[in-house]
Amino acid sequence: MCRLLSGYIYNCAMFSLPIFVFFFASYSIYSADCLENGLARTPPMGWLAWERFRCNTDCKNDPDNCISENLFRTMSDILVAEGYAALGYNYINVDDCWLEKERNRYGQLVPDRQRFPRGMKSLADYVHSKGLKFGIYEDFGNYTCAGYPGVLGYLQTDAETFASWDVDYVKLDGCYAHPVEMDRGYPEFGFHLNRTGRPMIYSCSWPVYQIYAGMQPNFTSIIEHCNLWRNYDDIQDSWASVESIIDYYGNNQDVIVPNAGPGHWNDPDMI
Repeated sequence: MCRLLSGYIYNCAMFSLPIFVFFFASYSIYSADCLENGLARTPPMGWLAWERFRCNTDCKNDPDNCISENLFRTMSDILVAEGYAALGYNYINVDDCWLEKERNRYGQLVPDRQRFPRGMKSLADYVHSKGLKFGIYEDFGNYTCAGYPGVLGYLQTDAETFASWDVDYVKLDGCYAHPVEMDRGYPEFGFHLNRTGRPMIYSCSWPVYQIYAGMQPNFTSIIEHCNLWRNYDDIQDSWASVESIIDYYGNNQDVIVPNAGPGHWNDPDMI
């Protein structure tokens, strides 16, 4: 998973440089009859809200730091103005807590009407006007980790909704879902994303939830259906958290590294 005005910038080669905002350089694939979107030939890089801003929805008392369209417009401006976009950090990604608590009468997801009054299509248009790409968050479960509507039961509807909003990147978390069902569910949602005809990077949390449950993830299937995938814990707003993730990947690199390549990457949660 995964906030303004502080954090870290990293690229996947050096794990250093504390900077102004937190960026992620993520690390999965597609094959015939699978994802087959031709995306993520190199690890996607950009900015994701969770590490710094979490689920701050109090825009009345904390308007500059709450999850709102203003935050993501501001971060789009910063990526361009501060030169990060020119270096390849070109994704602006919304994480959890952007939704209303209920779907509309047609079963469609609805962005929070107070914090995203112009809607997600308008926000995507703004991000695209800056030469950037727009990412969004959902969850393969009944609810997101913060308790908002998940995609379970609405996989095709939500994939089509994201395409209609011109989304470029979809992160699918795994709270409130059975890990054993992920072997079927994550590929199914990727299938619906692919069928929309809109190129959308597909970021899965599939293996990390199975690892937590004591299961051995099927990475042969995962690399066929996801552009990138989570292996380990959420990052927190601390250097100790960054170190723990680096250590995990270093200690397990012999197992992890062979799964990565153009179009299919291990994701060390924004590092």
